[in-house]
Amino acid sequence: MKDVAAAERRRLHSWSASVLGSSWLWHMVLCVLALIWEAAPLNGVAQADPSVKSSGAVTFPANFDGGFRKTQFFAPNYDTGVGQWDSRVELWLPPRRERFSWGPYVRIAGIAGSQSDAWQNEWISAPGAGLQLFPFSGPRFRGEHSAVGAWLGPLRAFGEYNFNHYWGSSNTWRPRNQVLSGFDYWKAAHVNDLSRAWWTEIWNGLYWQSSNEFTDRYDSIVFANSVRIGARAPGRGMLSALTPYLLAQSSRTKYNKPGQTTDFYWENSFIGGGGMRVAPSLHVGPEGSRGITRFVVYGEYLNTAVYYGPVAPPTVPRYDIRVGVGVSIADWFK
Repeated sequence: MKDVAAAERRRLHSWSASVLGSSWLWHMVLCVLALIWEAAPLNGVAQADPSVKSSGAVTFPANFDGGFRKTQFFAPNYDTGVGQWDSRVELWLPPRRERFSWGPYVRIAGIAGSQSDAWQNEWISAPGAGLQLFPFSGPRFRGEHSAVGAWLGPLRAFGEYNFNHYWGSSNTWRPRNQVLSGFDYWKAAHVNDLSRAWWTEIWNGLYWQSSNEFTDRYDSIVFANSVRIGARAPGRGMLSALTPYLLAQSSRTKYNKPGQTTDFYWENSFIGGGGMRVAPSLHVGPEGSRGITRFVVYGEYLNTAVYYGPVAPPTVPRYDIRVGVGVSIADWFK
């Protein structure tokens, strides 16, 4: 992907029916549907409350996102379908309720595309293991009226080791492992709450990354951001589920090749745009849910406003058009 930093690219939305051309991917889709079915409570599902929650000692959050992309900021009529999934099995250790949430986790994540490029045909984490800590998750921040808990609760410090696997015989030379260490932040507020006039989704990352798809000596600090802010007409039934929004994405990093430091245009830029999405009500509950916590169908237009370093060649499109769907299971932060 050429629009944001490598790790951030693997966390943003995409999916398309054109991805579903091979039998292994059909099996993956069936597994995803089975997980969603098992996770959804019988009496409805709930959107994650913005405040930090307490829950069981073992949790299973997951994101499944994807869509069709017109150019991918790579080539005119690139026309690719990309699907990606990211899931964790988390164990929470004491003294969680007295101080903060922390513990080890196992991560399984992958990306699959209709084009043959390595970046969209990979087990990103197959599997991975890490240790995470949410510094603003203590009792003083868990209250319903804690602004610090509501806005800083999702801040996560983490370190993880991932086994990578790129599909296809031509990709056997690519790196097989990756280390990530730093901070990230994911917050979704009022996305499926039709009683609210606004919603937002925020992702930020600041971390060190040891490898990418073409070298195990990437050794770079990545600073990446993604923000979507939308508005709706509350109390209008299904009309309230239709919501326009603005978006902004940015990434900054350097490839520290021995004896040389390089900026790549596709991971050093600011991108703006807007879109329209359908985000139906998920029956908001007081304590979040172990089921579906976020569901959106979207179409959006993005345009590269600024390159921080080298400018892309004239043949590289500055725009992209995307349509897709996003689903989250359980709360992505605790």
